[in-house]
Amino acid sequence: MRASIQSVAALALTLAAACAGAQAYPHKPIRMVVPFPAGGPVDQTARALGAKLTTALGQQVIVDNKGGAGGVLGADSVAKAPADGYTLLFSSAGALSIVPNIAPSMPYNPQKDLQAVTQALKVPAVLVVAATSKYQTFAEFLSGVRAAPDKFNYASAGSGTTPHLQAELLKREAKLAINHIPYRGAAPALSDLMGGQVDMMMADVPVVLPLIQAGKLRALAVTSGTRIPILKDVPTTAELGLPKVEVYNWYGMLAPANTPSDVVERLYRAVGTALNAPDMKNKFTQQGVEIVASKPDEFGPFIFAETARWGALARSVGAKME
Repeated sequence: MRASIQSVAALALTLAAACAGAQAYPHKPIRMVVPFPAGGPVDQTARALGAKLTTALGQQVIVDNKGGAGGVLGADSVAKAPADGYTLLFSSAGALSIVPNIAPSMPYNPQKDLQAVTQALKVPAVLVVAATSKYQTFAEFLSGVRAAPDKFNYASAGSGTTPHLQAELLKREAKLAINHIPYRGAAPALSDLMGGQVDMMMADVPVVLPLIQAGKLRALAVTSGTRIPILKDVPTTAELGLPKVEVYNWYGMLAPANTPSDVVERLYRAVGTALNAPDMKNKFTQQGVEIVASKPDEFGPFIFAETARWGALARSVGAKME
């Protein structure tokens, strides 16, 4: 009798453990790591997305800023986290497709240690000059640079950042001789641009849109395939004869490798629904930001292709970690 009771008790414990392990995902809060400091465009997007996901998934999605080493520290923390869907990465292109090419060493393998969930957004860039600049159009700016080669400077948020390489691509396609001045972040670069210490800058549209609207910067070109509604008078680089300078930053979600496929699928669908909420969709449309919400098996190869594309350019211009 005692043996039978013990057997029944053991079976009950086993079943209880199995039921606990089989709880529907998610059954506890989710941590979404942003590998950059708070307040930047990736962080702002992640927080807006996290609020929507909290409602969609029924569990709180907490944004955790873990900046450093161009995004490597935050991404590494996710790569080494349990593959259970409760630690996620929300990052931009630089940390995933540029830094792996220029970092002296990587503590993880981006292709093997992270699972693609979805490319969330495509973010166009805009070429800006100070509002006090004498150049009113892109054509005038090109003429000025060509008349005084190597006398012009452009700012970036740092060597190896997406805006740095976008500007280098513009230089190559437009055959411009213009010097790179790297800064430690977008804020000091924009400050010097507005102050006239540098001549131009490429930046994500959402980053500089408030300064354009405030009359502190002038937009000369956008890198999107079509004009941006909120900057409808600004031509695209394709219109200006530079079709290869249709380039974007992009944001996406990843999880640790070997995260269960059903969890990845649930996250992919939830992100797509959140991004297409009317308030989010309207905001992105006005900024020229394109909602992608790609499938996991599409996002993985896309990252690989972007790594090869930007890596080749980064090496050719000597980009390096600072």
